[in-house]
Amino acid sequence: MKHLFLIVILGSIGCSKISDTNILGIWQVQSPYYKATYAITHTKEKLVGKVIYYNDGTTILHETGTAKDIFLKNLKYKNGMYVDAISGATKTTGNTTQLLVKHRDTLLVTNYVHHKPLTEIWTRKQ
Repeated sequence: MKHLFLIVILGSIGCSKISDTNILGIWQVQSPYYKATYAITHTKEKLVGKVIYYNDGTTILHETGTAKDIFLKNLKYKNGMYVDAISGATKTTGNTTQLLVKHRDTLLVTNYVHHKPLTEIWTRKQ
């Protein structure tokens, strides 16, 4: 009985970290204010976010295939969510971008603007 308990505990610890594959892919922002499609990929052993398309009515961005596309430069898994380790190192307090995997096809993304949270939903594009 003790061995079964130990196996269950070790199995749950081993499965507690979300795999990066849950966050990799093409994501579409669900917003009434702008249209955007982003990709989260591995680049040079880092997890990054790239702009594929963005349009807020005044600014339109398209993927260029260059480093200019990268807006999340170093995503790290921390405390149950992904945070942009680069933006957390700036002069602002706390992380400015947080991505929480709510479901295999849904991310809850929180950006901090003037220390106030702005949360949006990103869905996986099939």
